[in-house]
Amino acid sequence: MKNIISSLFTLYSEYFGVAPEIIAPLPQGGSDRKYFRLTSAGKSAVGAYNIDIQENRTFIYLTNHFYGKGIPVPQVLGVSQDEKFYLLTDLGNASLLQYIENVDWSNAKLQILTIEKTLKLLAKVQVEGAKGLDFGKCYPKSEFDLQSIMWDFYYFKYSFLKPTGLRFNETLLDDDFSTIAEMLLQQPIKYFHYRDFQSRNVMLFNDEPYFIDYQGGRKGPLLYDVASFLYQAKANLPESVRLHLLNYYLCEVSNITEIDKELSKEVFPVFVLFRIIQTLGAYGFRGFFERRSHFLQSIPLAAKNLKLLLNNNHKLFQGIPTLRAICEAIVEKFHEPSEQHQEFSGLAIEVTSFSYKKGYPTEHPEHGGGFVFDCRGLPNPGRINSYKMLTGNDKNVILYLEEYKEIDDFFSQAYSMVQPSVQTYLSRGFKHLSVSFGCTGGQHRSVYMANRMAAALKKEGPVSVTLSHRELNKYENGKEIV
Repeated sequence: MKNIISSLFTLYSEYFGVAPEIIAPLPQGGSDRKYFRLTSAGKSAVGAYNIDIQENRTFIYLTNHFYGKGIPVPQVLGVSQDEKFYLLTDLGNASLLQYIENVDWSNAKLQILTIEKTLKLLAKVQVEGAKGLDFGKCYPKSEFDLQSIMWDFYYFKYSFLKPTGLRFNETLLDDDFSTIAEMLLQQPIKYFHYRDFQSRNVMLFNDEPYFIDYQGGRKGPLLYDVASFLYQAKANLPESVRLHLLNYYLCEVSNITEIDKELSKEVFPVFVLFRIIQTLGAYGFRGFFERRSHFLQSIPLAAKNLKLLLNNNHKLFQGIPTLRAICEAIVEKFHEPSEQHQEFSGLAIEVTSFSYKKGYPTEHPEHGGGFVFDCRGLPNPGRINSYKMLTGNDKNVILYLEEYKEIDDFFSQAYSMVQPSVQTYLSRGFKHLSVSFGCTGGQHRSVYMANRMAAALKKEGPVSVTLSHRELNKYENGKEIV
C-alpha cells in the first residue's frame, strides 16, 4: 500500500505543483482496480492503480479519444512511467444509480429527463465515438464476436449455474447458446460497444452525466448497451419506464445514423436475455468464488428481470427450450422473499448436501454461517457397484444406510445441535439458518442426511425449509452429464 500511495503522491504533485494533503481510498467495485481521492487546497483528483498494464493503456487511449470528441469523460492528468498508475479529474461521488435508486417513478420527471440525457450521450458514444477509433487497441477483445459471446455463456454456466446446483444438460444448453449467438451476430457490429454501461458507471458532475469504466469496450452492436442500462438489477426500473426510454434511445440513434427502429425493438429481448445471463455469471463469480456477498444480494433482482422476460417473450423462448427451463428454475429459486413468502415472517432454513471435493457451500449473505456436518465417517454405499450410480434419494440406498445404527446416532446428534438453534432463532426473530451435510461425492450419505434433516425441521414451527443437493445437477437418469 505504501508504494501505491507514494506513486499517486508523485503524480499529483507533478500535475498540481503541490503535494496532496489527503489521500483517501474510494470504494472498490467489481474489479481489482484500486481508486483514491487526492486533495489539497481545493484541488482534487482521482488516482487509480491497476496491475493490468494493457487494460490501463486501453482505458487511457479510449479516454483521450472520447475527450477529444467532446464526450463527457474524465480527463487523464498523468500516467506513471510503469503505466500501473494514472490520475484523472475528480467527478465527485454522485452516480446516476444513487440518483434514481428508490425513486417514486409515478413522479420522477427530473430523473427521467436525466436518464434521457444519458441515453442521448450513449448514442453519441456508440456512433460518433466509433469514428476514427482504433479498435485494435481495445482489450481483451477488439470486437463483439462468437468467441466473446461464448465466453459470457460459459461464465454463466460455470460461475453461476454449477455453484447454485441447478440441474441441466450441458449439450442441450450449448445448443441453445449457439442459437442465441446466431441471433446476436445478425445485428450490425460497427459501433462502440461500451459493454458495462449501467447507471453506476455514470457520474453526475455539476448535474451533467459523465461516463466512466469503459475500458472493456470494443467494436460491437448498439442494443447490448441499452439493454444493460435498462435492465440493470439495482436500478430496478419499471417496465413502462423501460419502454419509454428504449423508444427515446432509438429515436436519438436514428437522428445520427440509419437504423431500423421496429426491427431493433423485435431483437431487443435477445440482448436483454444475453445481458442478464452475463450479469448472473458475474454475480456468481464475485459472490460464490471471491466471497463478495453483496453481489449475491443482486441475484433476486436479476431473477425478477428474467421473470418479466419470460412472461413477455414467449416467441423468443420457444427456440431455446433448455435455457427457458433453466431461466424458470432461476426465477423459482431466487425470486425475492416478498414474492416467495408474502405472509411468511418466520425462519428460512436452507438445507444443503455437497461434496467436499468441490468445496464448502456458500453461506447466505445475510448471516454467513450455520451448521456443516461431515458424513464421510459413515458407511459408504458408493463403494458398492450396484449403488454407485444411485443417490441418497433412491430407496435401495436409503435401506442400505438405515441398516447401520451409526446412521441413526449421527442424525440424532446432528439434530440435537440444530433443533435448539432453530428455537433460539425463532425467539430472537432471526430470518436465516443454514444446515449442510458433506460427503466425498455429495451423492449418497450427504443427500440422505439432508433429506432427513429437512423433513424433521419442517415440524419445528413457523419455518420455511428449502432443500438443495448441490452435486446432483451432474446426474440425470442415473448417468453423469458431461
